[in-house]
Amino acid sequence: MRIKITEVHIHKLSGPLRERFGWSLNWTGTREATLVEVRTDSGLTGWGDGYFGGDLLLRHPELVIGRSPFEAEGIYDSLRAAGGFQERSRAPRCGGLDMALWDLMGKALGQPVCRILGRVYRQRVEPYCTAMYRKDFADLAEGLAAEAQGWEKQGYGTVKMKIGYGVETDLRIVRAVREALRKETALAVDANCAYDAGTAAMLGRRMEPFGLAWWEEPVLANDYEGYGRLRQAFSIPLASGESMAADEIAEHYVGPRLVDIVQPDLDTVGLTGARRLTWLTWLRHQRLIPHNWGTAVRTAANLHWVATIPPLTEALEGPRAMFEFDRTEHPFRDAVVKEKLDIEGDGRMAVPRGEGLGVEVIPEKVAEFRREHIVVK
Repeated sequence: MRIKITEVHIHKLSGPLRERFGWSLNWTGTREATLVEVRTDSGLTGWGDGYFGGDLLLRHPELVIGRSPFEAEGIYDSLRAAGGFQERSRAPRCGGLDMALWDLMGKALGQPVCRILGRVYRQRVEPYCTAMYRKDFADLAEGLAAEAQGWEKQGYGTVKMKIGYGVETDLRIVRAVREALRKETALAVDANCAYDAGTAAMLGRRMEPFGLAWWEEPVLANDYEGYGRLRQAFSIPLASGESMAADEIAEHYVGPRLVDIVQPDLDTVGLTGARRLTWLTWLRHQRLIPHNWGTAVRTAANLHWVATIPPLTEALEGPRAMFEFDRTEHPFRDAVVKEKLDIEGDGRMAVPRGEGLGVEVIPEKVAEFRREHIVVK
């Protein structure tokens, strides 16, 4: 099929929050995102959410412009920055651009992305709810416990809360949330790299009685020796990977099976990297639960990806295929597409059935929240 990329439009969006929220590293009063729009000579347009290739693309538009979206994997590997002397080139960070190319391929073929990404194992996907950030509650533990119950009532079977505020505070708030939830509702925690390995080892042992589903990023993402120590220190499954490129995840987390749950984000790894990691994690018997902190465009892409993740075991009640569903306040996350992506009565979400990613971006909404517009041609 003859189709060529003519322009790449990079839309950097921002919007204020009504109420600030925080995590172990910072507080925020705004939400930001980058949408990548790829136009072609056929009139078809693809959309993605995430990194676009950065300065490398801006300096060398020929790496993308004039090529076919069906060269997505080749384009992905072209967007590798040069390494140092006698070093391999660096891992690509162009997930938003890559996502848009897959959206284009699906539209050109008249197929949903999951059908061309791999074997489709499921048409409905279970998300876990990310919420329970630090807010200006009168009592943090009480506020988080009440919020957790609200998400549980909406139908989420797994919820994740933020920790990393000091050992005693973490123990107090995790206990409060765990006691507020039903036993069958799974609870995960995320420290956003707040601790050193020694402190994390001590805290992890003290959190074991809570039966946590996983502990995300207790230490820095590249503290590989720290993760190795923590695997021996307590039984809570370890999870990480959201900030890393696909090559880094494969080398440091998947190869040595350093963590129990691998959490790539499509904004970095793209659907091309996602497909590679799907096979690698399955081969190494690791759970793959994508991180997701973007607009509904990225959520749609995650639904297509998780539809193609093979079961780790043949057990009827084996590890469930899930992905992260951000439920914090966001002024434009859902507004930029026409479709409503949300859980249904069984706590699952339907994989979009339309061509490409199966969502239609609303250009007027993109323009409303756009603070910068870069055109590459």
